[in-house]
Amino acid sequence: MNDDHRVPADHERFRGDYPVVVEGLVNRFGTQTVHEHLDLKVRRREILGVVGGSGTGKSVLMRSIIGLQQPTEGHIEVFNRSITDAEPDANIGVRNRWGVLFQGGALFSTLTVGENVEVPLRQFYPELSPELRREIARYKVLLSGLPEEAANKYPSELS
Repeated sequence: MNDDHRVPADHERFRGDYPVVVEGLVNRFGTQTVHEHLDLKVRRREILGVVGGSGTGKSVLMRSIIGLQQPTEGHIEVFNRSITDAEPDANIGVRNRWGVLFQGGALFSTLTVGENVEVPLRQFYPELSPELRREIARYKVLLSGLPEEAANKYPSELS
């Protein structure tokens, strides 16, 4: 079958102004409230940085947006698809559009930053040559804002 004639999935046809919409987000862990009715709209083509001190909810926000953390309240849409109301497998097509690399404990401490970035490339694109994998990993490190030499460092060597 020729891929030129396939019907694009819903997430590929998104043409709205806000690919990410968070409305009334509440995240609580016991008596600790991390987010209290947080609203956020990310415009198409916008690059957004979420900054704050340790324990202020940056990772919880990201985990909520990508569907790894079920919020206490609120609604999240990505490409006009509900993340909060959908069954876990319903958003596979949406999740295939992003990549996430967590800091700290989610990295393999025995691998360099570049090698850590290569891990999902090995798993999902085994046909890639080692040279191309390394080139892609170096590019992704640069996209993150880290200097090129960070690819050869271990996570513990980064501040």
